[in-house]
Parts: sequence; structure tokens; C-alpha cells
Amino acid sequence: MDKKIKYIFTSLMIIGTLFLAGCNESNPDKVLSDADKIELNKILVNMDGNIDILFFKSDNECFSCSKTETLMKEIDQLSNKIDLKVYDVDKDKEMAARYDIELVPAIVVIGEDDYGIKHYGFPGGREFNPLFEAMIYSSMSKPQATEDITKKLNTIKNPIEVKIFVTSTCPSCPDMVRIADKYSIVSDKISTVVIMSNEFEDYSKNYKITAVPTTIINESFRKEGLMDEESFINYVVVSS
Repeated sequence: MDKKIKYIFTSLMIIGTLFLAGCNESNPDKVLSDADKIELNKILVNMDGNIDILFFKSDNECFSCSKTETLMKEIDQLSNKIDLKVYDVDKDKEMAARYDIELVPAIVVIGEDDYGIKHYGFPGGREFNPLFEAMIYSSMSKPQATEDITKKLNTIKNPIEVKIFVTSTCPSCPDMVRIADKYSIVSDKISTVVIMSNEFEDYSKNYKITAVPTTIINESFRKEGLMDEESFINYVVVSS
């Protein structure tokens, strides 16, 4: 699986960035161009199992719901291993409560299990890649952590929620998201919530976000900037 993951990561780095900004010059009603779809299809063939994408929207004051829904529907059409389910938080309140949806648009990625991977906002710019990777990796068997990290993860007794505030242009944000998403899949105690900071200004102000990435663990520990995997795990364990 390591070779497959390396291929996926490399392929995504090659894909053009036009659609990542939410632009399709040939058709403004779409997000992905035909060229984008061809490249993404080459990656989607690496999926092992099926995944569900739960998309939550609202017709009330949601700046990017329409564009994000369009993108999710376009991705859904690229593979029969992806099943998109669309919910309105104002009408489907039970589902919104079940997945603790605080903001819209919201994207929840579910593989063989619910790994607790959630994204708030339009996944534009640099933030498309880690979300798309999470979709692929959620279809695969769980990655193996090192023996040392596994021992640390086994000490976690209570659920850990990792919130990462990002922007579409932040160069180090995707790597921070990748690390958190990876361990959401590895450990059933960890969940990851990614928030597009610029899109949710009031929400970000409540957390006093002044730099990205900013990682907040269990509403208590706070760290600005990119962490390596070992540091991330150490902070998670201390916060548990």
C-alpha cells in the first residue's frame, strides 16, 4: 500500500490548480474541467473499497454551499465506489446532530468505519489535495503506525477532537491536515475537523485565530504552525 500512497500523493501534486480555486473557465456552472476529471480518475482507480461522502448544506446564508455541492457531485460521478449523500441541516436535523455539524458546508468522509474526518467550507486551493487523499485512504486498510507511536496511541482512553484552522493558500496547512487525518484513520480515539478559517470569520475569531495552521486539541491545547508526526502524537496523548 505504501507504493500506492506514494503514487497518489505524487499524482495529486501534478494536477493543475485551476479547479482548486473553484474556477472552470469553460463552464462557470462546474468546478472540475474535463482535464481535471481525467487526472482524478487516474487516482480514483487506486481505491480499494467503497466510501460515503456526507454533504451538509443550508439554503440560509451559506456562502459556498452551492459550489461545494457541485464539486462533491462531480467527484461522486467519477467513481462507483463513492456514494454521495446530501443533507440540509435545517431539514435533516437528526443527521446534522448525529455528526455534530456546526458549520456549512460540511463534508464528512466515511470509509469502512466512520474515522471522524470532517471538513468545513469549500476545499479550494491547497486544501483540496488532503481532503481528496482522505477519501482515497479511507477506502484502504488502516495504515500502520510505528511501534513507538502505537504504544503512545494505546494510552489514549478518551476521545480526542483535533481542529485545524487553515486557508486555501497556506503552504504548510495541507501537511498538518494529512498528519491529523492519518491518525484519525489509525486510531478510533482521534477525529479531525478542518475549518477554512477565512470562510468562517466569526467562528475563527471565537478561537482567536491569527495564523494558520492553528491546531486545537480537545478545546484546550493550542499550537500554531506545522508539527511533525511525533510532536503531534505527543500533544494528543498529553491532551487526552
